[in-house]
Amino acid sequence: MILIVLTVVVIALLIAALAIFLFRIGMLLNRTADDLEDCAQSVQTVSRQAEAIGPGVVRINETGTTVLGALPLLVDGAESVAVAKGAPYGAPPAAAPVTAPAPVRPEAPHVAAHAAAPALVPSRSVGYQDDERGSLGYLDG
Repeated sequence: MILIVLTVVVIALLIAALAIFLFRIGMLLNRTADDLEDCAQSVQTVSRQAEAIGPGVVRINETGTTVLGALPLLVDGAESVAVAKGAPYGAPPAAAPVTAPAPVRPEAPHVAAHAAAPALVPSRSVGYQDDERGSLGYLDG
């Protein structure tokens, strides 16, 4: 008889432990569901806000593609400016000793000096057709 009572008590304790365990899992799942609901609302808010900038992103991508296509011309122009700025004025010096060039560290005033000399840039122009306005865009020369 004692063995039967002991078995019933152990089974009752086991059922109680499983009930507590299932209750805790239910609480965690409810908390996770609430967090997922908050995330879904945040995603919907971001989606609504992103709809407003959608057409502008298309225009930005088109401009970026135009700039990407113009990069070879910009590099050529920058090289010609660098050659023009580095060209000797007057008679060339006699045999100069060959030395390794110092590393170039760009500085803001140095870059601004190159940007301030548009006459040295080749006369090639780059632009894009603005269908809305019926004219060339701001990248034309």
